[in-house]
Amino acid sequence: MPSPGVRIDRPTSDFPELVVTVPDRWPYIKLAPLYDVHHGHELHAGKMFLRDMDRMSREPYLLTFNGGDLIENAVLGSPGIFSQTDKPHDQFDAAARILKPIRDKMIFAIPGNHEARTYRFTGFDLGRAFADSLGIEYFPDYCFCTIHWRGNRFRLAAHHGTGAAQTAGGQRNAARKDMPWLKADIYWTGHLHQPIADLAYQVDYDSVGRMYSRSSLVIISPSYLRYFGGYAAQKRYAPGVIGLTPVTLYPDGRMEASVIARGKRL
Repeated sequence: MPSPGVRIDRPTSDFPELVVTVPDRWPYIKLAPLYDVHHGHELHAGKMFLRDMDRMSREPYLLTFNGGDLIENAVLGSPGIFSQTDKPHDQFDAAARILKPIRDKMIFAIPGNHEARTYRFTGFDLGRAFADSLGIEYFPDYCFCTIHWRGNRFRLAAHHGTGAAQTAGGQRNAARKDMPWLKADIYWTGHLHQPIADLAYQVDYDSVGRMYSRSSLVIISPSYLRYFGGYAAQKRYAPGVIGLTPVTLYPDGRMEASVIARGKRL
């Protein structure tokens, strides 16, 4: 069930669409999706993840979604199959217990490449099974979610992400891959474990054909996977950052992305 007053509608469509209506009494909306949690990996940043889940459960104006790779789900032939601490079905059960307190804030789920490992060998959609266990909407690739609130329509295009880009330019190109054919306010992916929050200038038309400009956010979320001793370090991929990249929506149409740089400055 969604948060009190939040209505979720899935129209009959050829597109993976979702319409979320948020009560006007909310002073703001915070979007904080979960990407690349990798629960069950020995390098999973469990303490930070649990701390963030606790904060999210107490945030009254927060919405989230599962962006894929929630669990490690290593199968035969997977890189790092011996790096997971539990069997996939135990990872599944543990992740469901952890997310249960925030399931009323979850508006949808999409799969990642780690969920796809099970589907590739068995045809069983692990991502869908997890969404069904929490009672949330599921889409097998994209979700185009429009959030109606205070006269605004915030258009979110969510996908897990693809590719293995390692340079900053390559990662930005990957994050913007859908822009030539899709008009959105937020293009949100993960997969690369490298946080990016960029602004993109776009021009659109109103209902009578007048042009106007609006800025879009292009986001790659970080992960909850530590670096040294793992597959990424062995391949000399750049270290990622751990945590969330939340976006706050405001009544005047502003969208504010938060990228947090942690650490002591000695």
